[in-house]
Amino acid sequence: MTFQRTTPDALVTDVQRQPRLFLLLDGGLAPGLEVMLNTLDHRIWHAWIYSETEYAAHHRDGPLLVQARADTPLLQAFMQAWPSRHLGGLLMSDQSFDVVLVHLRCLRHARLPDGTQSLLRIHDPRASRGVIQGLDGDAIDALLGPVDRWYWCEWNEGKGDWYRACHSSPGHGHAANAPLALTAERLQALHSQQIAFRDTRFARRLLAGNIPALERVDEHTMLTYVRRHSLDAATRGFENDEDMYGFLEVYFRYHEQLFADHSPLARIMSQSTVPAWRRVQQAHAFMKGAA
Repeated sequence: MTFQRTTPDALVTDVQRQPRLFLLLDGGLAPGLEVMLNTLDHRIWHAWIYSETEYAAHHRDGPLLVQARADTPLLQAFMQAWPSRHLGGLLMSDQSFDVVLVHLRCLRHARLPDGTQSLLRIHDPRASRGVIQGLDGDAIDALLGPVDRWYWCEWNEGKGDWYRACHSSPGHGHAANAPLALTAERLQALHSQQIAFRDTRFARRLLAGNIPALERVDEHTMLTYVRRHSLDAATRGFENDEDMYGFLEVYFRYHEQLFADHSPLARIMSQSTVPAWRRVQQAHAFMKGAA
């Protein structure tokens, strides 16, 4: 399979078979990234993807390509300490550092359906699955280019889901010579993955929130609830993520009071002329006063 769920153990086994590895890490999320990496392993070689491009003035806010060996301390950090920071992914290739660097620099942009270009953050593990999932084998091969396997951890509310994308002909890929073309279908898939990531975050946070009504609810069922009621929240003016989560928390934490006859809480939450964040704030204040 060219794209699949995986585990850290599978990553370790893979690294043992192909001992040269690359890390693609986000400098914007880790100020002082170079110093941190060199402190952990002085043997590494690295280059900033955005240097020598139109973004050179701000290259340290973008991704950094790092080459290391299988015995690098960076591997343990990547698997254990960095997933919750969304720092990036691990790439495996037998091709040279410069070939991989050229490929990733070419992928700094995506070409949109209207012909314009947009910055592509394929290195962000919160976006990687949305870009890759659903591509056919040829498209994944073109995206990976000289990279044989690409691992990342999609971290969400204390849990990490590991994925990998594999080239169908390891060792035979070529560096890209044009930006990645994103079709309308690809953009929709990316949007759908972002919504799924958000809903999973909501579900896990609610289950960890000591809400009595959710004590026996499993994550799969909670996700079903969240998807349904997020759509309802949007129609009531709770549109951004913070406001939407606030609506869901009120809904599940105070469900009985919300649906009681002539409920004051329901009146508070239904005041469409009041900003969403204010309604959530008022709902909690009312329930605290009623306790």
